[in-house]
Amino acid sequence: MKYYKDKGGNIYAFEADGSQDAFISSDLALLDAEGLAKARKAQEDANAPTPEQLIASVNAQRDSLLAAAALRIAPLQYAADLGMSTDLEKANLLDWMRYSVSLNRVEQQPEYPKTVDWPIAPWGA
Repeated sequence: MKYYKDKGGNIYAFEADGSQDAFISSDLALLDAEGLAKARKAQEDANAPTPEQLIASVNAQRDSLLAAAALRIAPLQYAADLGMSTDLEKANLLDWMRYSVSLNRVEQQPEYPKTVDWPIAPWGA
């Protein structure tokens, strides 16, 4: 993290790649390491999503992955229902169905919604 002071005496922090630019203080006393650490923590806390936002974000990702899985499952299920499945299609159908069930259970993970261990999608089908 790097810091700079503008013409008005305000202090800002920014990442070396320019990805984050945050107002720190107009008080030069905050330039010590402890003050900067506190200011950075306050900025991170202010930018952190609320629990509701985090849940909504995780659920949206889960729903998107479930929708993609449903597109893979449908033709495999049709073939199975019509008695037309090959052995490979039967195996792929079971893999995609297991994947969908795992996706639907992410809420049961101990660190949900802060940390989600996303299941890996099958590559077949």
